[in-house]
Formats: sequence, structure tokens, C-alpha cells
Amino acid sequence: MDDTDVRILNILRDNSRTKNTEIARQVGLTERAVRARIEKLTRDGVIRKFTIVTAPVGVEGIVLIGTQVGRTGAVKEKAAQMSDSVFECSGEFDVAVRLRADSLDELNRRVDELRSFPGVLKTSTLIKLIEG
Repeated sequence: MDDTDVRILNILRDNSRTKNTEIARQVGLTERAVRARIEKLTRDGVIRKFTIVTAPVGVEGIVLIGTQVGRTGAVKEKAAQMSDSVFECSGEFDVAVRLRADSLDELNRRVDELRSFPGVLKTSTLIKLIEG
């Protein structure tokens, strides 16, 4: 990866929908060269996915989940159907899930759904108050 690749990545981070022709203009390459670099960055795993950032929702929380021994993977897989941000963690809890909702009632319903998964022993929910 060279400086040009880094410049391409920075442009895509700002706006993943930037056209290759515009990227080419900004970095001084042909559109074909930019396309080839993006394909290589994707193939090499540097670019994992192109995504969007949505407008803030009403409520966001992190749900920490304690699981039965041997059930962490299954709980994590099921939780991934509800959120794009699910990860295993160490300590008192085994899985963390970021949930977004339009209201506290909706967030509570989604937390209750997580609690109903087989293998979930306990949960603790952190509500985001201020970002930044």
C-alpha cells in the first residue's frame, strides 16, 4: 500500500459513493487505475465493506450479555441478526451488542428479545447519553 492508496482510502472514508472518475481526478490517475487499486485493496482485505452512516436515532445502547458456558458463539450469531455491531468481550460479560432504536420502549423490547435467546444468563444495558 502506497501514499496513493492511502489517499484513495481517505476519499472513500469521507464518501464511499465517490465515483472512480472523481477519485482519479483527485489523485492524478486514470479511472481504470483507480478501479484496479480499489479492487486490489478489497481483495487484500484492506477494504472490508462499503457502508453508510445513518442519521442519529433516538436511543442507542450497548447490551452486555453473560452466556452459559459453550453458548457464547450461538448467542453472538443470533445477536448479529439484530445489530451490525456485535463482539465477544472479556470480563463479567461475554458478548456486547450495540442497539439503536427510535424510543426507549423500542430499545427495551429489543433488549427483551436478546434476553430471550437460549444461553443468555444475564444482561446489563448502557444507554448512550452524549456522543463525542
